[in-house]
Amino acid sequence: MEDRTTPQAHTDLVDALLELATSTSGILDDLTRANDVADRSAAVDFLREAFLELLAPLSQLLGPRDLRAATAAIEAAVNITATRFDFAACDVEAEVPRRDPRTAHRRLKRPAIPRKRSTRY
Repeated sequence: MEDRTTPQAHTDLVDALLELATSTSGILDDLTRANDVADRSAAVDFLREAFLELLAPLSQLLGPRDLRAATAAIEAAVNITATRFDFAACDVEAEVPRRDPRTAHRRLKRPAIPRKRSTRY
């Protein structure tokens, strides 16, 4: 495999997306367990409203082109994770080596060393 250099901006984007996914998942889990939230879709609606309010100042600072670029990057990441990641366990039939549990208690067999017979004079 070729060893390519990755631009720092690309690495920063990936790290930011992972941080977003991790924190969002935790928030949705916490909201789903809350007594005043009916179900997961209600938690998603609540988080959407929170993001709209919290990100409003950022939308005022960035231009429409920057927002479209950020949206395209996030949508591409969502598309990749939704359609190309398959973390299901593989059904691979492999022969698992088994060790006889009694071998730990048995004496090791030494290789047969031919003995020299003594000669009498």
